[in-house]
Amino acid sequence: MFDETFRVCFADTAFGVALHQRIRYQVFCLDKGFEDPEAFSAARETDAWDDHSAHFIVQDKSSQQWVAATRLVLPRPDSPLPVDSLGAFDRHLLDDPNTKVGEISRFCIINNRSQVEVNDYLEPEPDSLDAWGIGAIGRRQQFEVTLGMIRAAGIYALKRGINYCIMLITDAFARMLRTLGIKLKQAGPPTEHRGMRTAYLVDMRESVVLMAQKSTAVKRFFRRSKHAYVRISSVAMDDTVDCVSEYTPDHSLFNETIFRESVLLPAESDSDLQPNLNLKKDKTNPPLSVPRS
Repeated sequence: MFDETFRVCFADTAFGVALHQRIRYQVFCLDKGFEDPEAFSAARETDAWDDHSAHFIVQDKSSQQWVAATRLVLPRPDSPLPVDSLGAFDRHLLDDPNTKVGEISRFCIINNRSQVEVNDYLEPEPDSLDAWGIGAIGRRQQFEVTLGMIRAAGIYALKRGINYCIMLITDAFARMLRTLGIKLKQAGPPTEHRGMRTAYLVDMRESVVLMAQKSTAVKRFFRRSKHAYVRISSVAMDDTVDCVSEYTPDHSLFNETIFRESVLLPAESDSDLQPNLNLKKDKTNPPLSVPRS
């Protein structure tokens, strides 16, 4: 299952953000050709929203290679989101114009790593995938990694009072999210941006509940919410860390009630929101699979 194979790291260091941008460069500039690689001389795809975003990177625990990334652009007063700059988000559809809305964007998975000859006696080329420790995953793992990134961004958002997120996505990605149980509300017209994409508003709290209702495996996955992400600075010091670093016995997150009634077990003592000093891995949960509609 995901939590035994991967961990999602929150980039709380300059290296973490740079690594996130290197993965984006590989996917959006080199693999997909969405951006001009010549525009990014440092081999890192960057934009104006990086400075107020939460960046998440997925690491394969066994190989310690970085294989995927996404980010949550945080709402700021009087500051547009990327989707606003494209005119793709009709904010008049919000019941309350002051609603805090984040944007989940730069969703990318490394799945076409270039095959190159490796000489064990030579250092890897600067800015190469090997130099950054970037690897790849197979098609069968991409679903679990996608769900892992959604869990990380969703829980990070809810813990900070961001109940709604906007996503500018293709029809194919929208169908996959709906299969998971995520409720998408169209929030703008189809827009040409790296192909045709549509903005959808996601009620993060409601979507977690709906996903849990649709699949027992996904419900178990969200019960393990303390494994949603860990700070990359913690991983740098201890590569066995797999628990969100805010979860310490005296932290207010232990009093959270976001999922208690609908997703977590009824008794708070039965939930992963309680301290667990042993941090034993749960090997009883079955592998995640796409729920049938």
